[in-house]
Parts: sequence; structure tokens; C-alpha cells
Amino acid sequence: MRNIIFVAMASIIAFGCGSTPGTPTEFANACNADNEKKTLEVSGVLQAQTGIFCSNTSGRMECGFDFFDAVGSEKKFSAEIEQGSGANTVDKIEKGFKKEDIKVRDNAGNQIALGADKIKLTGKMSIVAPFQSSPGVCFMTVEKIEK
Repeated sequence: MRNIIFVAMASIIAFGCGSTPGTPTEFANACNADNEKKTLEVSGVLQAQTGIFCSNTSGRMECGFDFFDAVGSEKKFSAEIEQGSGANTVDKIEKGFKKEDIKVRDNAGNQIALGADKIKLTGKMSIVAPFQSSPGVCFMTVEKIEK
């Protein structure tokens, strides 16, 4: 009986620990200072940078991408996507990669077309406002990618 109760409690906890729903936010407002540490949903187009930097400084291996308002737009912020092989991840990026080698998957595990597919990212924002000659920083730690 004790095992059944333990399994039931573990199941309730596991279902309750899914990704945090994000607040739908217009792209133009995502990098506002009051969104620091908030989980947002923002729509746009994911683009590979010419040089992609991957690191595990946050505790998970992540790779940085540019996230634009629309194709051809100059409005962007950085999107940090976890490296992996399942949904909401990017395959390990090998040295000497070509843009077509990069595989980013959405929440259903399907590959997205970089620079073309309009997607919605959900994740926690990190924002440092500009200071004197520093331009400031704005990036999202991505939890979910949806087409």
C-alpha cells in the first residue's frame, strides 16, 4: 500500500513540474527591463549566427541563436537552445559546420526551417539594460519551441 501511495505522489509531482507557461508578449516588448526573469511566449523567426557559441554556464549545454521579429527584420534578441536529441533542442554542432547542418526541433520533435518558419518560443528572459557605453543584453533561455 505504501508503494502505491508513493507512486501516486511521484506521478502528481512529475505532472506538476512541466514547463512554466509563458506570458504572450509582443516581440517589440520582450526586452523591456520589467521582463527580467519572467517566462514569456514570443513569436518570430530563428536564425543561425555565422559563429554559434555553445556553453554549459547555465548548468545545461546551450547554443545561441538570433531570434528575429520577422524574416528580413533587424529587430532581434538571442535565444539559448538546449543541445540534445529530443524535442525543443538543437543537435550538437560540430566544428566546421554549415548552416544546413544545424538541426533544431520543435515541441513535437519536428525539425524547423531556420530563417523561414515563423515559430513561438517560450522561455525565461535575461535582460541587462544599457549602461553608459555598454549596449545592454537581452536573451531568452528557451524551454519550448512551437510551430
